[in-house]
Amino acid sequence: MKAADEASGAVEQAREEREERITAGAGRQGQLELIEERAALDRSERERVEGQIASLREADAAWTAETEQLRGRIREHEAAASSARRELDEALAERTNAQDEATGAQRVLDDERERGRRLEARLREEGARRDEMRGRIEDLRVRQAGLQQDAEHLGQAYIQEFGRELTGREPRTPETGEAPDLEAMTDELERRRALLERMGPVNVLAAEEYDEHQERHEFLTGQRSDVTESIESLRRTIRDIDKTSSERFVTAFREVNENFGHIFTELFRGGEAEMRLMDEDDPLDCGIEITARPPGKRVQNIMLLSGGEKALAAIALLFALFQTKPSPFCILDEVDAPLDDANILRFIDMLKRMSADTQFLVITHNKLTMQAASTLYGVTMEERGVSKIVGVDVDEMHPEQQLATA
Repeated sequence: MKAADEASGAVEQAREEREERITAGAGRQGQLELIEERAALDRSERERVEGQIASLREADAAWTAETEQLRGRIREHEAAASSARRELDEALAERTNAQDEATGAQRVLDDERERGRRLEARLREEGARRDEMRGRIEDLRVRQAGLQQDAEHLGQAYIQEFGRELTGREPRTPETGEAPDLEAMTDELERRRALLERMGPVNVLAAEEYDEHQERHEFLTGQRSDVTESIESLRRTIRDIDKTSSERFVTAFREVNENFGHIFTELFRGGEAEMRLMDEDDPLDCGIEITARPPGKRVQNIMLLSGGEKALAAIALLFALFQTKPSPFCILDEVDAPLDDANILRFIDMLKRMSADTQFLVITHNKLTMQAASTLYGVTMEERGVSKIVGVDVDEMHPEQQLATA
């Protein structure tokens, strides 16, 4: 019995040890599974981290390449900017030279105009002296012809009365003062008689013709004097008109220039612009230079601006003219084509404000500009070769907008 009890105790102890070992094995199995699960998580985390490291390396390589490209583009932009600065400096130098040449040419032109005025005055003086000399010569010729006729009549009357030629103190030649040869005088007398015979009888109406010509000469002289006075009066009128036109032009130019600066600043949301006369002493014949400075840029000629900036500056100048002197209506043809949406909205706001004094007819393909219109007109072709104009009154379709605007 004792041996059986000992054997039973040994079996129980063995069972307990077996249970403990099974329990310990199960715990170790759970720990092993937990360790394997953690190992799998560690492996997946390591793979994820390695993938992130590879992605970061690829991104770093891409960023490095993009950085090199950006550096290259920066170098290209710097080179282009340097080239543009050089071209701008050259253009400014050329413009300065052109202005100097224009100034020199203007001075030469002024000198030539002054010279022309002096020559014209001298020509008038010489013409007056020439007319005076012609008149004196004609008077002397008429007087000489009258004296010659009187002398011949006296000689003929003396011969008929006394049967011989008139004798007495012999005439002296004007060249030497000596008495002429009798034979030479006889030949001269015969020559003059023959000349008188060829001339025919004496014209008894010569005095009346002379009076008529004298009267006509006085009439033409008076007419010439009237024409001269009219020319001088016209020149004075032209000078007065030029003076008045210059004053009005300068006044209007200053007003337009001021409005242009305000509207330019409003459309560009900053910056400044102005117009300058190339020659303030001659405003009617000189050119106009327009300079502008958009926000963030320096002052430059309007021709150096971009296409959109040029269009917006031209619109500002157009609105400045209409603001200075409003017109009943205005037609704008594709003026908003180079503008972007932001500038289109500014253009529309200014257009609505100006429409209080001016009716605008805008030809456009821009949807934003069409949305701001009160009436739309389009051309459609319902039948081939037949065009039809279609109009839509937007205010009638949306009366609530019109009431809200009012």
